[in-house]
Amino acid sequence: MSDQREILVFGSHVYGSYIHCERIPRPGETVAGTGYRPMVLDDGGKGSNQAMCAARLTGKTSLVSAIGMDRGGEEGLALLSAQGCDVSRVLRSPDLPTGVSLAAIDGAGMSIIITDPGANLMLTADAAKSNEAVFGQHMFCLLQFESPKDGALEAARLARKHGARSMLTPGPMVALDKGDLEGLDIVIPNETEAAELLGVEEISDYRAAAREICARWGVSNTIITCGSRGAVAWWENALVEVPAFKVDAKNTIGAGDAFAASCALALCRGFDISQALRFAAAVAAISVSAVGAPWASYPSLVHVHDFLAEFGEALKLPGAPTL
Repeated sequence: MSDQREILVFGSHVYGSYIHCERIPRPGETVAGTGYRPMVLDDGGKGSNQAMCAARLTGKTSLVSAIGMDRGGEEGLALLSAQGCDVSRVLRSPDLPTGVSLAAIDGAGMSIIITDPGANLMLTADAAKSNEAVFGQHMFCLLQFESPKDGALEAARLARKHGARSMLTPGPMVALDKGDLEGLDIVIPNETEAAELLGVEEISDYRAAAREICARWGVSNTIITCGSRGAVAWWENALVEVPAFKVDAKNTIGAGDAFAASCALALCRGFDISQALRFAAAVAAISVSAVGAPWASYPSLVHVHDFLAEFGEALKLPGAPTL
């Protein structure tokens, strides 16, 4: 099909409110902050972060999301559209505001985030069904739990029905029933989410954990992102590991979204899983190295290729396929 697109994101859009501090406060503690920004429009929810990253990397990208009738939502969509992302299916709520995330970032670039989903509560199973036709127009469908669980799981079902591969970022974690994730092509948790999927406090063996998540939840493939330690995948019944690039991390917000989106795009373009994970590691490394909100940190494809070349790697993402 000549109109086939690559990445469909069904998920949240929020804008951010940021404050910086030397360290994250303990429960009950107050610490001094600096650089407060009440409305950061080059910041998104997990869904729109993934859409922005894929689009900036030249991915043919579409977003199904929801916003309020406010500046935070409309200006965010304008920024996505300017990067070539199709936002024509984004819903607008007359009653709920655009979602917002409150983020505190410490001196090492680590963060804590609280999110009010706002209009993203509209992204129900019915919203997915009303957009059923679009799932067959894309190669990959990216999902998250920053919008209602029933909507994300219905979107995964529709992706499978129409031949698109599904990738779920299981954050923020929600209560899951047995069988909820069955049939998903890829689940891509971070270390904390992986532990929650396995019902443990902490994971000691990420290789075994990736395999166990597939077995326990009935998903085909698992990729665990491990921050500065890289990523571990149980992929088509084999273990795959890639190291992280050593960089000076300044802000980790949105890096996991960048990793997921760039990995999916690389798979769309024909990379094998080892190549896709290495490409995604490069995108995430560039993202955490930048000061500022996620969208400002997401690199162009040329930037990623230059970064890889600096590390002596000739990996280059092919152009979009003609389908």
